[in-house]
Amino acid sequence: MNKSSLVYWFPKIKGLGIPVPKTEIVPLTPEEIQTYHKCKEDTVFFSRLNEQVRRAIQERFQLPVFLKTDEYSNKHGWKETCFLNDLRNLDRNLAKIIEGSLTVDFLGPLPIEAMVVREFIPMKTGFHAFRGEMPVNPERRYFILNGRVECHHPYWIEDAVVKGTGKEKLPENWRHLAKSMNYESPEEIAILTGYAQRVARVMPEHWSIDFCKSLLKGWILIDMAEGDKSWHPSTCQYSSMPEESKEKPDFKLEKRE
Repeated sequence: MNKSSLVYWFPKIKGLGIPVPKTEIVPLTPEEIQTYHKCKEDTVFFSRLNEQVRRAIQERFQLPVFLKTDEYSNKHGWKETCFLNDLRNLDRNLAKIIEGSLTVDFLGPLPIEAMVVREFIPMKTGFHAFRGEMPVNPERRYFILNGRVECHHPYWIEDAVVKGTGKEKLPENWRHLAKSMNYESPEEIAILTGYAQRVARVMPEHWSIDFCKSLLKGWILIDMAEGDKSWHPSTCQYSSMPEESKEKPDFKLEKRE
C-alpha cells in the first residue's frame, strides 16, 4: 500500500487527541481497482462503489460532506467534485474526482484504494478561488522527520492563487486576506508543533502533515503524505529540488484537501 494513502496513515493518528474530521472509508474491490487502472482519460462509473458511498452518507453523515479518494479530492473543482450538498449530484461528483485522479499526473493514474467520505467542517475562509470557487482557508504544512518537527509553512502561496484563478476573479483585497491567513502566530506554532510531535512519536519517518483552521473548532488535521513527495517553498532550507520541479499545492498532484 502507498503510505500516502489515507487508508494507511489515518488509523495511526485518529486516536492521538488531534482534531480530525469524522471519516468513513469505502474500500474499492480488487476488480474496481483493476478497472480504474485500465482506464486512461475516461470518466469512470462504479455502480457498487457509488451505492456504498451513498449508503455511508445516508447512515453516518449529514449533508454537506467532503468526498475524495484515499489520496485525491480534485478540490479545485469544488462544487462538482469534493463538496457535496445534494445527493442527486453524488454520481457526477464521484466521477469527476476519479476522472481527475486518472489524469492529474502525467506519469499515470494516481494510486487508489478507497473512496472516503468526511464530515464537512466550515473553515475560517478568507475568499474563494480556482475554477470551482473553492474556499481558500488558513492552512499549514508541517514536516516531521526522525521523530521531530523539521519545518513548517503556510500552504497557499499568493502566486499560485492568482495563477490558478485569474486576478479578475479574485476580490480586490485578496492579497491582504491571504497575508493575514498566512501569518503564523507564536500561539499557533505552539499548538501545531505539539500536534505534529504527537504524530512524530507514532510515525517517526519523513511525513508532511496538513492542518486547516476551522471556524469553530480550531486547527484540524486534514491530510498527510510522505515527506519526500511533498512541496516546500523555495525559501525553505529543506527545499532540495528546483521550484519548478516540485509538487505545488495549486496545480499538479492536487492531493491535499
